[in-house]
Amino acid sequence: MDLYAIAESLVSHYGYVGIFLISFTEAFIQPIPPDVFIIGASYFGLNPIITAIVATVGTTLGGIFGYFLGYKLGHPIFVKIFGEKHLKKGEEFFDKYGVYGVVLAGFSPLPYKVIAWLAGIFEMDLTLFAIGTIVGRLPRFLAVAYFGNVLQKYYDIKTMNFENIKISNFNYYLFYLINSHYNPMLDIFMIIISKTVYPLVGITALTLLIKNKKLGIKLISSLIFAVISTYVLKYLIYEPRPYLVLSNVHLLLYKGLESSFPSGHTALAFATATFLFFGYSKKVGVIFLIWAFLVGYSRVYVGVHYPIDVLVGMIIGVVCGYVVNHQSFECFVEKIASYENKIKEGVKTIFKLDNKSQKVK
Repeated sequence: MDLYAIAESLVSHYGYVGIFLISFTEAFIQPIPPDVFIIGASYFGLNPIITAIVATVGTTLGGIFGYFLGYKLGHPIFVKIFGEKHLKKGEEFFDKYGVYGVVLAGFSPLPYKVIAWLAGIFEMDLTLFAIGTIVGRLPRFLAVAYFGNVLQKYYDIKTMNFENIKISNFNYYLFYLINSHYNPMLDIFMIIISKTVYPLVGITALTLLIKNKKLGIKLISSLIFAVISTYVLKYLIYEPRPYLVLSNVHLLLYKGLESSFPSGHTALAFATATFLFFGYSKKVGVIFLIWAFLVGYSRVYVGVHYPIDVLVGMIIGVVCGYVVNHQSFECFVEKIASYENKIKEGVKTIFKLDNKSQKVK
């Protein structure tokens, strides 16, 4: 029986339960990755978002089970199953990357089950392990689930031929793919995520400015660069909002007339997240990066941007957030800080002179 038939059978007979079981067992023992079945689930009609969430829950619980196997059974059993080579490499990997290694293993082709066992053997914090698994696996499973949905539209597995592909319409198709998969709970969540950008970015910049002036100046500079870049592109390339040119748009936010390209909210979110990751704290940066990805997704979900708008906004934000952390930018920050000190001294001098003149009178 080929993988096509297995995937079709799994979806038709077991649905989400089958996806859960495959993801759960792969996380600690069985060798077949769940990705091919997640793609198949979306291709054969299951909701891609629910499929990705179910797979993430399954792999997280399976990873925790693998963690406890490693914790209870220890080195000897691990070596018998996976080999001495993986134990030594795993120890080096954990020493170097810690929880970021779990995120990397969850997202990449690295053997996640080995990482799960090793996390237990080396007694990694279980909460961090679970968070790292979710952060790594959810984006990956969402990506492959949506890939299955794209295949359903353009690819005939039986004949192995691509059909009806028009690059000019692909952006619209991806928009409908995200915008049309909605429910009341997700509607509320995505509206909230989309509306957090300005308040959260403002609070973060102000907090950094109070705690560490140089870091605050850098973040504000990256945000200014992102805004300028975004609005220059909006002025040069006018792209009408999706709800102005497409029908049956699930629209949850305002009906503006300004250019859709690129997404300013996404640019600001990624500029903030990238700066925090490289210039402040990697742990805080990872949290903000998750939030930034959700912001980008929400802008399409609520019906105000196309996926390409979000992608370009993300690139702008990452570049702006990274550039201000470059060493050469330190000189610019130093100059701003020195100008601020000179202004303060000048104001103090003016007040002193004013007080003296009042005393003379």
